[in-house]
Amino acid sequence: MLKNIILDFGNVIMNWNPDEILNHYELTPNDHELLRKTIFESEEWLKIDAGEINEQEATEIFVNRVPEPLQAKTQQIMATWQENVEFFEPVFGLIDDLRKQSYKIYGLSNTGMQFANFVKNSSLGDYFDGYVFSAEEKIMKPDARIYQRLLERYNLTPNESLFVDDVKANTEAAEALGMYGFTFKIDKLGQLYDFIETHS
Repeated sequence: MLKNIILDFGNVIMNWNPDEILNHYELTPNDHELLRKTIFESEEWLKIDAGEINEQEATEIFVNRVPEPLQAKTQQIMATWQENVEFFEPVFGLIDDLRKQSYKIYGLSNTGMQFANFVKNSSLGDYFDGYVFSAEEKIMKPDARIYQRLLERYNLTPNESLFVDDVKANTEAAEALGMYGFTFKIDKLGQLYDFIETHS
């Protein structure tokens, strides 16, 4: 019987789309392309998520890689990108419904500390009973240890827990530990409702 719903963030509760984020910053098409590659498609971005470097260190690297006229814009993007993501309101409707039915809601995400702190210090955090972030743990999905960290920290039973992620390798890793897994896209929200109801 399901008691715990564990949610990824990117492409589960929010639209992770660097192009959409960059559209908020009044860039020319060429500058948009350059900054997407320099920031979001960089090796350093993955290192931020892994907790190997922090956002300030990455910003210094990115600033040194772009032409001088784009350096201030690069700093602005790195400081504020999390404020320009689109959140999926229907998913928050699901969370509200589940909480009313006494399910516990947890977050498990590969992300840096800047976004982790944004969640913790904003109203977003109110939707969750707990969360685990890769940069804080220095472990990334689909490494089994990050799932175990969440289960142990919040005393969760695997076969009472469902993990929802947009990457199949990540849900399969959860299933290998005895959890339920659901590979999500926003157009599968109805199927997710049905899955939870069927397994509860």
